[in-house]
Amino acid sequence: MLFVIFFALAIILILILIITYIMRIGYAAAVIIDVLLIGGFAIYYAHHQWFVHIASGKAVYFWDGILFLVIFFIYGAIIIIGTNKFPRIAGIFHYIIAWVSTFFIYVFINYAIFDEFGSLLNHEIMNEVVHLIIVSILAIFIFNTRMRIFKQAIT
Repeated sequence: MLFVIFFALAIILILILIITYIMRIGYAAAVIIDVLLIGGFAIYYAHHQWFVHIASGKAVYFWDGILFLVIFFIYGAIIIIGTNKFPRIAGIFHYIIAWVSTFFIYVFINYAIFDEFGSLLNHEIMNEVVHLIIVSILAIFIFNTRMRIFKQAIT
């Protein structure tokens, strides 16, 4: 059981290293990761709630693409202006995005290996608290990389 926990943590660390490597490619890659997360949720909602009423057939996917491009440009502009004008608020925002992306990766790995959150402790609530602490610590690494990328993009 201990081996499985270490194996899961190793996979999570490898995925985080892959994400930080992708983010080191530059500002565009970091924005694309955010847009995929935010845009994915928006497109999922808009596809079923709006676009099926606007268009039919394959044209629905055209509107999905248009929405994705609009989100990309608006998000990119907001993130540049926000990081430049409001650095503390932008820092909080970047940590939240880093935490959410780390959480999704962590949950995916846990459910892929254990079919639930891995049992680190015998107490269920404390087990979840420990998982949240692990995600929060791992998110710090992604946050530091994001802040370096966005500060370099502004200067």
